[in-house]
Amino acid sequence: MLEISGPAQGTTYSVQVVAPPDGLDEAKLRATVEAELAAVDELLSIWRDDSHLARFNGAPAERWVPVPAELVELVARSLEIGRRTDGAFDITVAPLLRLWGFGPEAAGPRHVPGDAAIREARARTGPDMIGTRREPPALRKARAGVLVSLDGIAQGYTVDRLADRLDAAGADRYLVELGGELFGRGRNARGESWTIGVEEPTPGVRRLRGTVGIDGVGMTTSGDYRDFFEADGERYSHTIDPRTGRPADHDLRSVTVIARSAADADGLATALLVLGPDAGLAYAREHDLAALFIAGDDDGYTGTATAAFERYMSRGDKP
Repeated sequence: MLEISGPAQGTTYSVQVVAPPDGLDEAKLRATVEAELAAVDELLSIWRDDSHLARFNGAPAERWVPVPAELVELVARSLEIGRRTDGAFDITVAPLLRLWGFGPEAAGPRHVPGDAAIREARARTGPDMIGTRREPPALRKARAGVLVSLDGIAQGYTVDRLADRLDAAGADRYLVELGGELFGRGRNARGESWTIGVEEPTPGVRRLRGTVGIDGVGMTTSGDYRDFFEADGERYSHTIDPRTGRPADHDLRSVTVIARSAADADGLATALLVLGPDAGLAYAREHDLAALFIAGDDDGYTGTATAAFERYMSRGDKP
């Protein structure tokens, strides 16, 4: 078996390949993975000024900005997830994150902003703020100050690209992981589906709640239990509801989604976390999504799995 790991996108990645095809050794695997990571970084990183996404964010409003076709497709895919979830997933939410003090370019210390500041930031968000054009590929923003951040789907998208490269190389038994986003294909070294743990959403503690087996699907967990602040006795999560401009106000702590791709799992997990335990679960059931919702606090958590998710669970595990 081949296994490599390293830093990427502010976190780490790992790739395991069982029974690698002829011609795929550790050196070639690492070169392939690192080349793909560099390509994604050049496409959509907000940490570097020369990425295609950063250049678009810095461009004037109401002008078509040429970008690679891959970026147009990812933005269009993200906007569609937002439309399907009634705006719970929004790639233009960056001004609100900054306002509340979250994200890499926070406007200042974490604090509770006033209503007027929230209204002003919301005026620069929403799916109508971004236009996409496939021929020739380009993006357009509706007004100045609009920013696109693909953090809610980027790691899943990267995992899918790495999986595509492994498929092209002839690998059919592998697990790709980046920052907790996963895609597994085929069987592991024991001849079983890839076994993935689901954590209990307890801040500062890593405690396993259960396991699932994946094969030919992506998996993502989104949670608000590690990034939040408290003010005047209230808890404010980094999970901003784009529809209100405020942190989501419910006791849902994490959502795990299994989908046909890691990117879909990534975007949908974020959207369901925003929607909350009731609306999110209703949406997941209506659309037959494989999703696990864990709600509660340090005194105890309750897990609710959709029927589609239960098919992946290890026998005897609780939701």
